[in-house]
Formats: sequence, C-alpha cells, structure tokens
Amino acid sequence: MNRLWELITSFFDLLTSAFKKAKNLLKRFGKKSSQILTLAVIHYDGRGLQSVLKEFSQEVNTADVLIARNITQDELKLVKKLLKRNVVFLDKNGTLTFKHGSTVSFVPDFDVQKLRTLEKHGTKVIVTVDKKVAWMISQMFPFYCVVPGEPFQETVITAPIPLTRNSDGFYFSKVAYRNQVTIIDLNIEILKDFKVH
Repeated sequence: MNRLWELITSFFDLLTSAFKKAKNLLKRFGKKSSQILTLAVIHYDGRGLQSVLKEFSQEVNTADVLIARNITQDELKLVKKLLKRNVVFLDKNGTLTFKHGSTVSFVPDFDVQKLRTLEKHGTKVIVTVDKKVAWMISQMFPFYCVVPGEPFQETVITAPIPLTRNSDGFYFSKVAYRNQVTIIDLNIEILKDFKVH
C-alpha cells in the first residue's frame, strides 16, 4: 500500500512540475510576442523560390514579418499561404510586388505625410530600397527600416541611433552569398520611447 501511495505521489509531483514548466513556457512566449517581432529576410537570386522556401521552411514559418526582393508576380502563386502574413515583396527593380499587414509597409522615398500616417496606424517596420532613405526614416520616426538585398548584395536594417551598437543608425548589415533566409528579432516595445507624443 505504501508503494502505491509513493507512485501516486510521484505521478502528481511530475504532473505538477510539467504544468509549471508549461505555464512558464507560455508566459515566456506571450511576453515575446508582445515585445519581439521576428523578421525573415529572404535573400533570393530569382531562380528556384520553392527550393529556398522548402530549405528554410522553419525560418519562414516562425517569422512574424517576411521581406524579400526579386519576387515576380508569377511567383506569388507559389507562396499563396505566406501572403496572409505581414509581407513585403519587391521585384528586381525595387518596385512593390505585394504588401500585406499593418506591421510592415513599403515606402520608396522619404515622404513625411505617409510616414506620419504609418506611425499612427502602428507600423513598426518600413521597407525601402535606398540605404540613405532608410537611415533618415529611422532617425526621424520610430521605425526599423529594412533595405533587402538579393545574394551578393548588402541587406541593411536601420534603427534610431541609441538602439544601434555603434551609435551610427545601422542595426544590422549583411551580404548573403547564396539563396538563404536571415532571421532577426527586433524589440518593438522600445520604439515607443521614440514616438512623438
């Protein structure tokens, strides 16, 4: 009888421990989702989009925002299931191919009125094609800016100067040497400190 009681007690201890771990895990993910925005930048050379998405499916499926350059209108049919997320896809010339979601938007040049409107609507990430424009936007508005590049081109993310390691306004810079997906976690809560009230 004592052995049975020990087994029951140990079972409930394990169950309680598992419940606590699950609760902590849920709490951590809940906290992450409110403060961290996971960005996936797809570096794509224009050939074999399906294979890139298959190879990097985990990165693409876990990201909150997808950004890519070199995506044609025809290729949008291949990625239908991704189009319901926060997405900005550009073609080879840097022209908007597809945009969805309010967290991310495309701004081709420095347009104060459009940027103020996007700020009011809760946009956190701006995609543009010019590094200088991205830097200017991040220094005057509470946005992270992304300049996506295809392989052998630089991909840049800018942020307000105090958020950057070197205090230069550049949060991330990378040249990809093949088709790949880069994941970056952005702290979006901290952008509130830069909003004009």
